[in-house]
Order: sequence, then C-alpha cells, then structure tokens
Amino acid sequence: MNRLNPRERRLVAIGLLVLALAAAWFGIVSPILGGFSSRAAERDGLLADYARSQRMLDAIPAWRSQAEAQKKSATAFAISAPSQVQGQELLKQRLSSAFTAQGAAAPTVQETDAELPPGWIGARADVQITLTQLLGGIRQLESEPPYVVVEYISINSDQAFHTGHAAPLEVRLEVSTPFHLSAAGPS
Repeated sequence: MNRLNPRERRLVAIGLLVLALAAAWFGIVSPILGGFSSRAAERDGLLADYARSQRMLDAIPAWRSQAEAQKKSATAFAISAPSQVQGQELLKQRLSSAFTAQGAAAPTVQETDAELPPGWIGARADVQITLTQLLGGIRQLESEPPYVVVEYISINSDQAFHTGHAAPLEVRLEVSTPFHLSAAGPS
C-alpha cells in the first residue's frame, strides 16, 4: 500500500474530524438538547394542567352555591308527591284547572299513552274551548310552577268550517313534567 502524501493525510484527518464531530453531535449533544426540549414541553403541559385544575378548584364554591340554588328551585320544575300515582293526579288537576280557570268546560283529563323518559309523568286533556281560552290556559301552564312541557297539541275546528260561524275548538293537549318522590307530599 502506498503512503499518503501530506495533503491527502490532511484531507483524511479533516474527514475523520468532521465524522467525529457529527458522531458527537448526534450521539451526545442532540439527545441532551432533545431531552431538555421534551422536558420543557412536558413541564409546560403540566403547568397548563395545574392552572386548569386550579381554576376548577377555585370554581367549586360558585358551583356549590349554584347547586344549592338549583336544589331550592327544583320544586318549580318537578311535581313532588309521595307516589307516582298521586303525582299523576296532581298533574291532571293542574291541567284541568288551567282550562277551567279560563272559563272552559271541565276537560276530560287522563294519563298519556306516550313513552316518557324515566322519572317523568304525563297527562292528556281533551277539551272544547275558544282560542282565547286556549291561549290563556297554555300561558298559565307556562308561567306557573311546576312548569310542564307541551308534548303534543292538536286543534280541530271542523264545526266552524261546516257551520260558517265561530265555534269552539276541539283541542287535545299532552303535557309532561319530571316527577320527584317526596315523603312530605306535594310542594
């Protein structure tokens, strides 16, 4: 094998030096710097989690007061009775009184056949009523607790069509509301 001249030796030495520097960079420096940056990103994520958790902890008193307010107003959104049957009767009475208070004849009120979510009760009223009485009855149902959800309403005015004169409307109204079992009875 021939000996390398000084210029070739210098080029080989520079090449080996560059190779050694690249190996040192990729083998030592880069992993250390990568570890620093990944730990910094992880630390930033943990700080963000900590800040979010701290905000949640700081909000607990407000949530507690909101829960108390909701608990106090729960009676406005559900019928409370010792049994579901009694709750059903209270809802029927509420539906009937909403229309009789408007001057309508006593409606036929019964339980609904509709599938309601667990914890809900429903009632259906069939009544002959004027439009003004209907609007007043619905307004009363909407504005007085316990509030109800109107599931279905059907308005039939065939009599007025056939006679040509204003006649009572035949209305079928289905309402539902949450039911709350209570030992003390209706609230």
